[in-house]
Amino acid sequence: MKDSKGPQPTALPADAPSSLPRLASSESLSSAQWIPCVALDVECTREHFHAALLDLVFQPELSSSTILRGDILQDDEQPLSPPLSLPGYRCTRRIRRRLLPSRPSIDWAMEQECLSYNAAINDEEAPDQDGEGLVLLVPDLEQLRQEDPDGRIPYYHPQVAALAFRYFPPTSSMPSPSLRLDLMPLPSQPVAAPLPPSDRLYRTGLMLVKYAAKLCKGQAVGWQKRVHHDLLAGKEEVQDLYQELKTKYTADIAAQSPRITFRWMLHNWRESTDAAKHVFEDVAIAAWLIIVWRHMYPDTGGQPPGGFVDVGCGNGLLVFILNAEGYRGYGFDLRERKSWAGYTSPRPDLRVESISPPALIAAHLASVSSASSSRLSEPSSRAAAPGPEWPFPRDSFLIGNHADELTPWLALLAACTPGERVAFLNIPCCLHELSGRFERQTYSIPAAYLASLPTAPTSPVDSAGASATTYPLLTPFYAPTPSTFSPSPSKDPGASITGGRYAAYQLYLAHLALRCGFVPEREALRIPSTKNFGMLGRKRVWDDGKGTEGGLGAEERRSEGEERVKREVAELLREVERKGEWKARRPEGKAGEH
Repeated sequence: MKDSKGPQPTALPADAPSSLPRLASSESLSSAQWIPCVALDVECTREHFHAALLDLVFQPELSSSTILRGDILQDDEQPLSPPLSLPGYRCTRRIRRRLLPSRPSIDWAMEQECLSYNAAINDEEAPDQDGEGLVLLVPDLEQLRQEDPDGRIPYYHPQVAALAFRYFPPTSSMPSPSLRLDLMPLPSQPVAAPLPPSDRLYRTGLMLVKYAAKLCKGQAVGWQKRVHHDLLAGKEEVQDLYQELKTKYTADIAAQSPRITFRWMLHNWRESTDAAKHVFEDVAIAAWLIIVWRHMYPDTGGQPPGGFVDVGCGNGLLVFILNAEGYRGYGFDLRERKSWAGYTSPRPDLRVESISPPALIAAHLASVSSASSSRLSEPSSRAAAPGPEWPFPRDSFLIGNHADELTPWLALLAACTPGERVAFLNIPCCLHELSGRFERQTYSIPAAYLASLPTAPTSPVDSAGASATTYPLLTPFYAPTPSTFSPSPSKDPGASITGGRYAAYQLYLAHLALRCGFVPEREALRIPSTKNFGMLGRKRVWDDGKGTEGGLGAEERRSEGEERVKREVAELLREVERKGEWKARRPEGKAGEH
């Protein structure tokens, strides 16, 4: 359906006024004429225009799904000698970027000059404060010849030698500011003006102007980004590994099939669920996890010391990829899935198993209490009845990827797992509490628990990911702000959120993590799912020295913190027992007969 709200773009005739001058400093393009394409009224200033186009330059993937990202090679905010000069305009910023395709098997990378200009007064150096703004996007045709023998421009970029985004301030004859796009044809591909509406180049120009206008409006109304990505792992690292894994498993998995393409797994998916969603999602999660582990465990080569355990592993693809990449660990689920038998070389460690977290944790607390008592008294002659075996190795990394009713238990299970380097990742989907469904629309974390949080970093995490000493606490998710939070529980009720049931559920999980002594860090994962938030518990609150008695050393802080967590876990278990709603699922099929 065509959007009829607000001003609509209009096609420009070949003789549209205010034509751009030729690129006098470019030998290959100096003879090319600009072709007016499309224009659209906008309500913004020239400053808003330049800020909006910077967003387009830094995040080109938002305007096209065929672009992976743009790597910035150079950013000069005061260019003394810009590579391209335009009579009547002064260059105010030069950015050189390298565009990377989302389909490297089809497209190739391309370098591009992104040049910002302001109109000058009578061709002087001083810019016209109320004049035109201009941003040129110019592919490096010489560099393209090195990437492609024919020097072709990749599919993800319009087949032109240059794009000119132009901002015009209001005048007596044009009362509204306007945004306009002009195109410069390739020397080898002349284009007739005006462009017909059915032409692909015109349709692309129309889309770009609409998107740029949306960014301009966002700048004008003070839009602030609410969801921040790449805070716990660098975008470049994760995306590059994701592409590497896709390429690698195109060959490895498809080796049994004559169709040596990534489509092999999609066509041979044995589950009733959406193949495309699960395949690409699990590859993306694996890439993200591997990068996070590299930063978490540099002393063990990026390996969790106790391996990993995928709780409720479902189709087992994530376990297969991690095992195949050399990561030790296993996954378990209630029943064997059809896809398990298809994973070979190597065969992943997938197990049919059902656990009852209340029974496991109760037995764990009893054994800890018994061990503590035995150290203070004579050994008893009667052996204690053995409880269920603890299924998580020491210092293991627990994964809850859409683990359903086990999701809220992940922090408790991690808290009870022995070792000082235990950690977990929760990717919640279905909303379950420790007992029953989560039905609340809002949730608050008491201020006393927020007071135990480490101080948030003052600057964003760089592209290399989080270091061992930074805690990317994501406002306004749960981290306190000076205007809304006081560390004194008597003065402030805590942090709350009103973004709907799923947002409230994340706060609930964050509260559980804090009660279990973990610092909950949230990441918006780049996966094809609407439930794409991951919660990472990799640091303990007492590591920062907060939330414990002042003046204690590191050992005393840890000991005091561990005792507090035992009390919290025991209290949570008592709450579940009082409600009496938890029921462990039985393994399905023959596995449930034992």
